[in-house]
Amino acid sequence: MKKLSMDKYYHPHITKMLDSFDKTERVPLLTFIIDQAANHICLIGGKSGEPTMVKLPFDGQDPTLQDGKWSIDADMFKYYYHNCLKSVLENEHIELEIDEHTSGDTYVIGYTHDQGVRRWKCDSPCQEHIDYFTTIGNKSYQSISVDALAPILNVAESHRPLEFFKIDKTKNEITVQRDNDVSTFPLPDDLEEKVDLVANQEGLSVLKHICGNTQSDSIMFSVDNEQLTVTDGHHCYSRSLASLTEFESKSKVDYETEVKCVVDISSLKSEIETYTRVNQIKSNNLSLLYIIDNEAFLSGFGFTVESFKSLSALSITAKQILLYNINLNQLLKVKLKNITDMKSMTLRILKAPDGSRKLGFYNEYDTERPYDSIPITLDTNSQNLSAMQKLLALSKKQHREDGSQQDFLGFDGI
Repeated sequence: MKKLSMDKYYHPHITKMLDSFDKTERVPLLTFIIDQAANHICLIGGKSGEPTMVKLPFDGQDPTLQDGKWSIDADMFKYYYHNCLKSVLENEHIELEIDEHTSGDTYVIGYTHDQGVRRWKCDSPCQEHIDYFTTIGNKSYQSISVDALAPILNVAESHRPLEFFKIDKTKNEITVQRDNDVSTFPLPDDLEEKVDLVANQEGLSVLKHICGNTQSDSIMFSVDNEQLTVTDGHHCYSRSLASLTEFESKSKVDYETEVKCVVDISSLKSEIETYTRVNQIKSNNLSLLYIIDNEAFLSGFGFTVESFKSLSALSITAKQILLYNINLNQLLKVKLKNITDMKSMTLRILKAPDGSRKLGFYNEYDTERPYDSIPITLDTNSQNLSAMQKLLALSKKQHREDGSQQDFLGFDGI
């Protein structure tokens, strides 16, 4: 049988491509394009609408391999390839057999390190992949050296998490969208403003990946139809830039800080976790944030249950007693784990010029811009305020009793 080899140099690119497949696709496909005259064997796959192409040289391959285009099931190939990577030595390659039958059917065969056999029947080439192969050569690209791109990616990294990152060489500035808000910064003096670049987090990940795994001195990229395509002249990655048009038209919103408080992270996390375990509270989908007497309290309640807890505010800035409504489902989605090594977290209630509000969550890496936020509304319901006052009275009563008990224990130990 004829052999097709994948050298170790291409393993990072093939792995990146296979890991980008959409798990919800019923039958994801991997397409092979063999062209001896053009000296390439191209593998094309990935998420629909965001394909990746890895180009292997034909030189060094089995010379009896014939030109062809076909697709195989990518799902099994992904697990086969990862299985091979577990056992392949540093200087080894992964090898496939191509079995061509007189009936016209073609099969790809692979062998695992534990004597397993994997066989794929080849199908007609995926049309989306064929179209991609044709169009990537017709795009208009900007070029930048790997050395010049590396510091740009470092600057982008310093602004994470982000939704969009843009360099405008004409204005000599950087625009970042985080938490659906945009901020503009002057381009650092040591950064070469040789290109106009716009990317989202996934696009930046691809740029970083190709910089770290290319043998070329420069890379090229193109942005059109809300899609970023990156290539080093051999391998091509395309990623969606959905919402790019909306990002380009955004203007900075000047928020007023209505409340700023630094709270104990463990208190916040434990109370939120309580809400996830109580069906009544979770079903009611409402939490209240109560600001009073230089303290912040979080409350969740159902039809017959109520939960109320101090967030152990270390500091708080508020001009008056305030009560806010929070959508519990949105609160539960905020990532509180592994976002900081500190024991406290800054929260701000930010009010926009149109009167809307959001609750911003901050980490120690950026105290000016929230890494996440959720909508929050002012609660003027007198019944909710009365409920908070009653729960606060119970909390203070418990606090006094705990204090008295501590005093008694201290005296007894003298």
